[in-house]
Amino acid sequence: MRSIFCFILLLLFSQVHAQTFYISATGSDAVGNGSANSPWRTLAKACNTVTQAGSIIHVKAGIYTETEQAQLAPGVSIEGEDSSSVIRSAIRDDWKEILSLRSEEGTNGNQYIANIVFDGQDLSTFWAVYVGGRSHVSIHDCRFLNFKDRGVIFAGRNDDKAEAPAVYAKGNRFFNNILLNCAAYNTPNGVYGRGCLNIGGQDSMLIYNNRMQQNQRPNGYNGYLIKYHNDGYLKDVKIFNNTLIKIPFAGNYGGDNGWDFAIECWNVEGGMEIYGNTIQGAIDIVTTTRGMYKYGVWIHDNRIGQPVLNSHFESGIIFEVSNESVIVENNTLQKVSGGILFYPQENTVLSDIIIRNNRFEQIGRQSGNGNNGNGIHISAGSLHGNTNRYTLSNLLVQNNRFIAAENNAPFYGIEITGAAAANGIHIKKNTIQGFTAAWLVANPANVIDSLVLEENILSGNGHGNEPLFMVGAPAHLLSNKNSKSGAAPPGAGFNIREQVLRPIYYEARSINPMQAIALLSLLLFLLFARKEIKYAFPAIGLYAGLSALTSYLDEQVGRALLYGSLFIPAVYGWIAWRKRDRKGHRVVRIGYSSGKALQMQLAGFGIAYVLLFVAFRMADHYFTTGIIPWIDAFFFAALLTATGTMCFKRMECWYWIAGACAAGIASYLMKHYLFNSCYYALLLIVSVWAFFKWKKRMTRVRV
Repeated sequence: MRSIFCFILLLLFSQVHAQTFYISATGSDAVGNGSANSPWRTLAKACNTVTQAGSIIHVKAGIYTETEQAQLAPGVSIEGEDSSSVIRSAIRDDWKEILSLRSEEGTNGNQYIANIVFDGQDLSTFWAVYVGGRSHVSIHDCRFLNFKDRGVIFAGRNDDKAEAPAVYAKGNRFFNNILLNCAAYNTPNGVYGRGCLNIGGQDSMLIYNNRMQQNQRPNGYNGYLIKYHNDGYLKDVKIFNNTLIKIPFAGNYGGDNGWDFAIECWNVEGGMEIYGNTIQGAIDIVTTTRGMYKYGVWIHDNRIGQPVLNSHFESGIIFEVSNESVIVENNTLQKVSGGILFYPQENTVLSDIIIRNNRFEQIGRQSGNGNNGNGIHISAGSLHGNTNRYTLSNLLVQNNRFIAAENNAPFYGIEITGAAAANGIHIKKNTIQGFTAAWLVANPANVIDSLVLEENILSGNGHGNEPLFMVGAPAHLLSNKNSKSGAAPPGAGFNIREQVLRPIYYEARSINPMQAIALLSLLLFLLFARKEIKYAFPAIGLYAGLSALTSYLDEQVGRALLYGSLFIPAVYGWIAWRKRDRKGHRVVRIGYSSGKALQMQLAGFGIAYVLLFVAFRMADHYFTTGIIPWIDAFFFAALLTATGTMCFKRMECWYWIAGACAAGIASYLMKHYLFNSCYYALLLIVSVWAFFKWKKRMTRVRV
């Protein structure tokens, strides 16, 4: 009871001693006492004098030119009268602000700054306000004009280290402010983007009803509107009902003449919400975790875009590195090149992503070569290395409307490329219209375990409104109740670059050295066999061995055994083709099979086909994913029969090889392996060529 009474007395005592102090353009720092009748002349004098918590420094109407930094104590607030209370800075030192609110981490500021104009005087002053280590600080109804590097900084730390604070700043507010021309890019201190408002180490901060504009400097010199500070580390931050205007992007790639970011936040630790904003420029989020919150970041009900299509690449919403528990809904993204972009990095994760009820309107560029963006784009980024190492799980894309720009529309509506593994992708009930190459592309597609395409309205997209899969197909694909209509836009339809050259390139790039040597060995097998060179069988043996090894390493035991079975005819053929009679002539010579031998070939092929077909149907998990039993059984049965028949140099071996090649072409086409399909087409040509070469040299006797 005594402690409560003492606290009440202390509170009353502080309130009695707390008061309002004044500065005036006609006041005097030398003789003034800060009263209404005898005000001080400068903000620096007032801030350095007034330290009692609960006190207020009132800035009367007028223009104040500050030559010294003002140090504002915790608990002391500053208020102006309106836009007529103007603080101008004559401070020209780099890394220095006019008004400093720096304290130890965890300090309770419990103060506000309101109704003041801070003027950097034509970019002569570095920063306006720095709030470091303090909680419960509000800045509202202020204007920040023409600062050289940054406008306002809220930092949880007070030492400027780029790491999370030990104690996060809580409950800070920034609202009803106007910030014009306060963020730099490409300064003498380095090529680095600053922000009009910079935030780091914040918990439960509110940023709302502000107007920020950064388009006053030449291209390549404009920073961002809201940017992380000290690598971010942001919890439960809400950014809403702001108007943000960034200069249109003028670079040919990211970092060329700056970036297109209006908002850039790093290390979001859950609970971030960005909503109700009107944004000219992009939102960029780098690394999101859910933490203790219901979501990592929730971006909704924003209008994002440009007044006209840019001839350069403009982004809408960007997610970089790892991101989990992301919700993007009810936004309008208009006249941008890339609507929602994910750039994960090596060994990073995208998980629990929801994109729903958004409108993507006029997606594309004003001019370009066709590679004009996407509605949704997911690919390996370049921040830490462009390697196929990210994983994607639980992606829902539902009830969105994707409309490509009429001129220079993008190739693809939705693009998923560069993943090491992906699972649980659902694309449902979307309207997708006017994309020139295909409405959906997946590359590599063979890393996707499950993909559901359901009840989408697909109109006027290339590739016949069908998805385009490169480097294989998803292991489990469900395509159900999708509506397809409309002719593709002008310039769409068959695109040799996107539908032939690009799939071949990426598939060839995905082949590892062992697979490449195996494929080359198969070609050498045919070329050696054409000239009856005994090294044909070591070549087919090398093909079998490497293929068996790669299959085993991929945990495809059944496929490994199949390739291993080719060793038997390889060894027998090597022995048979080396035999010579007493005169040094070959013992085994080219010829046609007898009727009985031909019957044995057909019987062997039939038995192998049936056994393989049953194995592929009943135990497909021991073989490669996406196996097609009827055609793959034909391929392997024909290859085994061909190799066995070649041991005896029977002309029919080339029929079996041609049949195996034809089956390989069809099988790989159906599985979306265009490079392999083309390779087997080459082998088919070689086998037909070899057949006619043998025919000229055969013994013309049936054996």
